[in-house]
Parts: sequence; structure tokens; C-alpha cells
Amino acid sequence: MDRMADIDRADGARWSTLRALRERVERFEHSAPGRFWSQLSAADFMTSSFAFAALAVLSAFPLLAVSSAAIGSDVRKVIVARMGLDPQATRDLDGLIAGGNQAVATLTWISGIVLVLGAIGMASTLQAWYARIYEQPAPRGLVRHVAYQLTGVAAFTAYISFEVWLFDELRPVGGRGLIFLLTFVLAVLFWWCSAYFILYRQLPFRRLLPAGVATGACITGLGIVSSFFFSSQVTSGQESYGPAGVVIALITFLVGFGVCLHAGAVFGRTWLDWQAERASMAAETTPD
Repeated sequence: MDRMADIDRADGARWSTLRALRERVERFEHSAPGRFWSQLSAADFMTSSFAFAALAVLSAFPLLAVSSAAIGSDVRKVIVARMGLDPQATRDLDGLIAGGNQAVATLTWISGIVLVLGAIGMASTLQAWYARIYEQPAPRGLVRHVAYQLTGVAAFTAYISFEVWLFDELRPVGGRGLIFLLTFVLAVLFWWCSAYFILYRQLPFRRLLPAGVATGACITGLGIVSSFFFSSQVTSGQESYGPAGVVIALITFLVGFGVCLHAGAVFGRTWLDWQAERASMAAETTPD
């Protein structure tokens, strides 16, 4: 009898532990972090981020190489500035990627069309992400879509080029701290405006500020992490695998960039939902 009682008590303790664990999981799912994670998972952010990295290598890098060379800059400066690479990692990157001057000299109208189509494909991918996260239907009209996408490509190219120029001018003055601050400010402004136009101006501009702030914070955080850790990853990749190791480091950074874009957009959507719930609760408690 005593043995049976001990077994019953053990079973009761296990069921009690399982119930407590289930209750904690349910509380987490209904909390703000839980809903954020649920929406982020629903967006399939990891798969989409890997696809974004592949598109960036195939489309964004060639476009930035050509556009940077056309204005007298170098795409390698763009990568070094975004990743915060040290001199050794910069040399490893220089051994992998050539400047864009030769690409401009040999650019044909066919390759130019391919570059533009690839960039439009990236813009279309971002629009699909935001439309799915914010549950906003895309308006009709092919010309309107292409116009928005081309404008986005031009704006992104100008944003990156201006950022690299500004970093080169101000890095000797303020060092890393100033660079990180400028990264945050410029990223917030750019991705705030980008979210507004990516969603075809279907949501009020002011309501997309949280998404811009969250995206800017994530991108700045990625830049800080990159400046401390990615240089060693590039260098060790070069020593272990040659140029393929540098490519792996670049793709890892781009996957992280894609995750940042997802996290910022999902945070903006979660914030809007929370604001709507607060307004609904306030309306219900307000006496007639």
C-alpha cells in the first residue's frame, strides 16, 4: 500500500509539473514576446533570410559594384563600412572582390537589364515580406509596382552610397561610437520611409515609425556585433577555406541582415496590434 501511495504521489507530482509547464507556455504565447515570436515564425523569417542572402549576392552586390564605380567609389568600401572589418579582413575581402571599374567598362545593355531585373526582384521580395507581415494586399497595376520598385532600388543605392561617404568623412573625428550612432539614425529614417512606400502608402506614415526604429536598432546591433566578431570570421575563413571562407562570412552577415529586416517589420506590426488592443479596451471601459 505504501508503495502504491508513493507511485500515486509521484504521478501526481509529474502531472502537476506538466500542468505548470503548460500554463507557463500559454502565458508566454499570450505575452508580447510570445506574440512577437509567433508572428516572426509565421513570416518564416529564417528561410526568407537565407533567400534574401542569396538574392543579395546575385543581385545587390553586382548592382552596388557598378553604381559605386560609376560615382567614383568602390563596392568593397560599402562592404567594409557595413561590416566594420579590420585591415586584415579588408585585405582578404579585396582578394575576393575586384573593383567595379572593369564591370562598368564591359557593361552591355543586356547585362544592364539583368542587373536592373535582379534589383527589382529584391525589391519585390521585400514587398512580399511586408505585405505578408502587415496583411496588406498589393494594389493592382504592373506599372505602379515597377515604378515603386525602381524608386526603392534607386533610394537604397543612394542611401548606401551616402552612408559610406559620411562614414569615411566622420570616422577620424568620432570613431566607432559616432559611426554606430549615425548607422542607427540613418537606418531609422531610411527603413521608416521604406516601410511606408513598400506598403504602397496604405498605412499612415506615422504609424510605421516603430518599425523603422526597431529595424534601425537591429541593423545597428548587427553592425556592432559584426565589427567585433566578423573580422575574425573572415580571416579564419580565408585561412581555412580560401575565398570560399570569405563568401561564407559574407552570406552569414547577409542572413543576419535579413533577420533584422524581418524582426523590425514584425515588431512594427506587433506594436500596431498592441495599440489597437489598448484602444479597444479603452473604448469598452469608457462609459456611454
